[in-house]
Parts: sequence; C-alpha cells; structure tokens
Amino acid sequence: MRLLVSTSRWIVIKGLLFLLLIIFTSAVNADCAEEVYYSIHVQSFKNLTNANRYVNGLKNKGKIVFWKEAEVQGKGYFFRVYLGKYKTKAEALEVWEKLKEEGAVSYRGVHEFREAKRPEKTADQPKETVASGEDAVKTVVPDLEKDRFLDNRDGTITDTLTSLMWIKNGWRLDFVSAAKWPDAMKKCEKFRHGGYDDWRLPTIKEWKTLLDTKKQCPALVEPNPFENMIVHMPYWSETEFVYGKEYTCSKTLCPIHAYTVLLYFGKVNHQNKKKRAFILPVRSIH
Repeated sequence: MRLLVSTSRWIVIKGLLFLLLIIFTSAVNADCAEEVYYSIHVQSFKNLTNANRYVNGLKNKGKIVFWKEAEVQGKGYFFRVYLGKYKTKAEALEVWEKLKEEGAVSYRGVHEFREAKRPEKTADQPKETVASGEDAVKTVVPDLEKDRFLDNRDGTITDTLTSLMWIKNGWRLDFVSAAKWPDAMKKCEKFRHGGYDDWRLPTIKEWKTLLDTKKQCPALVEPNPFENMIVHMPYWSETEFVYGKEYTCSKTLCPIHAYTVLLYFGKVNHQNKKKRAFILPVRSIH
C-alpha cells in the first residue's frame, strides 16, 4: 500500500515539475518569440570569400540573401547560400519552381529556419507634468536615460554616457559574415565610415556598458538604438582572455582566446580566436 501511495505522489510531483517547465519556457519565449521562415538553397561554397562575394552580389540587387555554415559528411564544411525568407513552405516552393525554370537551381533545396523574433516596441513618449487650473501649461521633463544615444543619421550612434561612437547596423554589408578574431581586428582597422578611420573592435568593458541582462533578444539597454543585431551568435571584443599562471602555451599562440558577447541573454564568454563571431565596430570620441 505504501509503495502505491509513493508512486502516486511521484506521478503528481512529475506532473507539477512538467507544468513548471512549461510555464518557465513560456515566460522565456514571451520576450523573444521564434519566427519560422523558409529559404531556398541556391549555392554552396568551400571558400568563405566566394560565398560573401556571391551574397553581396545578390544583396546589391535588392534580394534577401544570407549564408549558413554546414558540415557535409565526408566532405567537410561548406558555406550554403540561401535566398529569400518566405512565411510558408508552399510560397518558397513556388519561387523555387520559377528558379528551376530559369536554370538557377537544380534540386529541391527548401529549408526551414527558426530565429528569435524581437518583440515590437511602442514609441517612447516624453514624460510630462501638467499644472492645475485654467491656465495649465504642459512642461516636458527631460528623460536623461532616453537622451543617452544620439542617432547621427549616417549609420552611426553616439553614446553620450561613454563618449563612444558605434556602428548602428549590427549586420551591415561590410561585416555581413562572422569572422575569425584576427580577421575581425583587420577588418575594423581597414574600415572607413563617416569620415573616420579609427574604428576598432570594442573592449569587453565597452560592451558591458550596452548590456542589460534583465532583457532578452537582444539584452541591450533601452532605448536600444541599434538595428539588425545578431542574437544567436556572438560578437567579438578586442579584449584577449588571459589564462591562469598554471597554463602554458607557445608565445606565438598566446593568448589563444578572446572575449565575446552573446546578445540573446547578454552573456559574456570567451572562445578560441580561430572560431567565428560577428563584428560591431566602435571608436572613441576624443
């Protein structure tokens, strides 16, 4: 009899745990729901440079195009280029049929993707205080937090709190693909925009001034002035990760890791410099 009672209690406990898991999952997804779309696989490249050249060529024609890295068994890694973002598979297949007639595709490569969907923001309203009486006059109270970021209308954002200028678009054509850390450093050094040539990767300390871990997708401070920020892959910082004294490695390879930021939850991490992460340039305002 005791065994039966214990079994019944365990079933109830498991049911409650499952319910709590559903509630927790719903709470997390409420802030950053997933968007499902279908895209057409049009090309594959072994070389990332060729993939980027193909992607940029199609983007210049006004098409939605991107690439994903994929491992093909027995052949290694390839960079698959995808065209379009369609709400239904049927819609994607209809476009695929037209491409097939034109000879642009040879096999039925329509793939499903899921990515975080940023919740819509309502327009921020200025705070107001209203005097009483017939001659009441509205007085706008400055919101210092709201006025922190200045949009320079040239693709850059000025942070008046930290005296830093950031690139506004987190996925612009110049940095449309993830890169290894040394390449990311070089790309920023060669980058020219707004009449400035002193762009660089942000330090991890500078990244932290933008993070708000209470938010998700992206975990950035409000009002968030950026656009097209990647949330499922990390961004590089220029700050190298230094191991403890007990760790030894070749001087030519040390340090082998650098800090990164994942904007889904605002997590600071570090990874091997040979791995890839995205790039958001910054410069100091002197």
